Amino acid sequence: MSDESWDEQFKRFLRKTGDDFRRTGAEITAEAQKLAEAAMDPEKQQRVRDRLNELGDWARKTAQGVAGAVEDAAGKAETAFHRAADKMAGAKSKAQPAAASSRPRRKPAAAARKTRKAKVAKPRKKGGAAKRKR
Repeated sequence: MSDESWDEQFKRFLRKTGDDFRRTGAEITAEAQKLAEAAMDPEKQQRVRDRLNELGDWARKTAQGVAGAVEDAAGKAETAFHRAADKMAGAKSKAQPAAASSRPRRKPAAAARKTRKAKVAKPRKKGGAAKRKR
């Protein structure tokens, strides 16, 4: 390929690309003009305002409905919790004597603290590095 033919191809490419850019720019300008005119139209502006008001009303009503449903669900959950607690209290009072004898005794709090302090106060091994348990 000679230098002249390459130069001619490059010039054709640039001309074609420039024409494409101009045409696209003109289309964009025309579309922007249409949109600007539509935005300035008072009737269309009023329709948009009306639709936004309708949307706001719908959102408000929906939010109120959801809040009511959540309140109902919370009330039902509270009632169920109280019923379950009452049943547990009733069952616990009936089974209290048998459960007390079968339950293992717990250490008094003072004895548990002494045990913990004894574990903490263990001396470290001297010499080599201490190994950690994982």
